[in-house]
Amino acid sequence: MNITRLPDLAAMAALLTILYFLRRRHPQEGVGLWIVGLLFIFLEAIAHSFYTVSGPLHIPSHIIALDSYLAAGVIFLWASSRGLSPRRSRMIYLLANTPALAALETVYAFDIRSTDTYYLIAGCGLVISFATPVFLAKDRLGKIWWALLVHAILWISVWIFASNRMFRDAAYFPLFLLYFSVAVVFGMSLPRNSMGRIAIIAGFTIWSLVFLFHSWVTTHFQYTDITTEIWDLQKFLVAIGMLLVMLERQVSSNEWFALHDQLTGLPNRRFFEDKLDEAIQQANRIGTRAAVIMIDLNGFKAVNDSQGHEVGDCLLQHIANNLRHAIRPIDTLARLGGDEFIIVATELPSDLPASQIVETVSKRVIVALQKPFQANGESFNIGGSIGVSIYPDDTTDEVLLRRLADQRMYQQKRQVESIFAN
Repeated sequence: MNITRLPDLAAMAALLTILYFLRRRHPQEGVGLWIVGLLFIFLEAIAHSFYTVSGPLHIPSHIIALDSYLAAGVIFLWASSRGLSPRRSRMIYLLANTPALAALETVYAFDIRSTDTYYLIAGCGLVISFATPVFLAKDRLGKIWWALLVHAILWISVWIFASNRMFRDAAYFPLFLLYFSVAVVFGMSLPRNSMGRIAIIAGFTIWSLVFLFHSWVTTHFQYTDITTEIWDLQKFLVAIGMLLVMLERQVSSNEWFALHDQLTGLPNRRFFEDKLDEAIQQANRIGTRAAVIMIDLNGFKAVNDSQGHEVGDCLLQHIANNLRHAIRPIDTLARLGGDEFIIVATELPSDLPASQIVETVSKRVIVALQKPFQANGESFNIGGSIGVSIYPDDTTDEVLLRRLADQRMYQQKRQVESIFAN
C-alpha cells in the first residue's frame, strides 16, 4: 500500500463523515445519492493506494478503480438530473447504457488489447444508446435527446481509438464525457446564486479534464507530480461544494420557515406585516386602495375535536389551498394561527364605492370557504366569519386598519353564533 496516500484517504473519510451526519441532522433530497457517489470515489482512492504497474494487485485494483469511477459518475449524473426529466426515464436510460461502459472499463483493466473486443463493445453501446429513446418515447424524453449526440461521439471515438490501438484513450475518453456531462447537468439543476454550485461545477470539470489528458500525461513524466496533486484536488472540491450546497439549502429553509407557516405553507404574521406595509406605501404612491380581510372559520373546533387533530390539520390545508386560489396573484394570504387567516388586497380601484369593494372581496372568500371538505367518509361544510377594512377610507393607520377588520370579523362571528344558539 502507498502510505503517502493515507492523509488524502483520511481527509476524504472525514468529509464523508461530515456529509453523512449533516444529512442525518438535516435530511435533504438527493444528498444520499451524493454520499453513495463519493463512497465509490473513496473506494477508488483505496484501490489506487494498492495499485501497481505489475504484480498480483495490478488487475484487481485497476478494475475496482475504473469501475468505481464509472459507478460514481453514473450516480452523480442520476442525482444531478433530478427534476430535469421523469424518474422512470432516467433510471431506464442509465441502466440500459451503463453495462457497455462497464464492459469497456473492465476489459481495459484486464489488460485486454484486442481491437475486435473494443469494436464489439462500441457497436453494442452505440446500438443501445440509440434504441433506448424509442422505448422511452411515451415518457417524453425530448429533454435529453442531446444525450444521443454525446453517445455517438463517445462510441465513435472509442472505435477510432481502438483502430489506432490507443486503448487507454478508449477507456478514459468515456469517463471524460461522463464527468463533463455531470458538470453541465449540475450547472442546470443547482441554484445559480449558489457558491456550492460553482465548486461542484469546477470540480467535475477539472475531473473530466484529468481523464481527457490522462494518456498524454503518462507520456510526459515531467508533469507527473502536478497531475497527481490535481487528480486528488477535484475530489475534495466536489465534496466541499456539496457541503456548501447542503448548508445553503438549510439556511434557505430556515429563512423560509421564519416567514411561513409550516402546516399550510402560507406566509405567517411577520411576513404579512411586511406585505401590509408595502401595500399601504404602494396605495399612497399610485393613488389606489388596499384592503385587509380577516377570516375566522366557523365550526372548525367541532370538526377538530370530533375527528381528531390530523383531520383538523387536513381541513386547514384544504381551506388554505382554496383561499390561495381565490385571491389574485398580487394579493397576500397569511395564516395568523389556529383557524385565523388574513388577506391583504392591493391595487384596488379608487373610483368605486368602498361598499362595492368590500362586497367583491368578501364574495370571493365566501365562495372559497363554502367548498366541502371530505374526511373519513363524511362531508363537512366549514364557513367563516369575515371582517374587511379599507385603506384609506376607514383609516390611514396600519394598526387601526387591522384592528377594525378584526372587530368587524368578530362582530359577524357573534351574529352567526347567536343565530345557531336560537
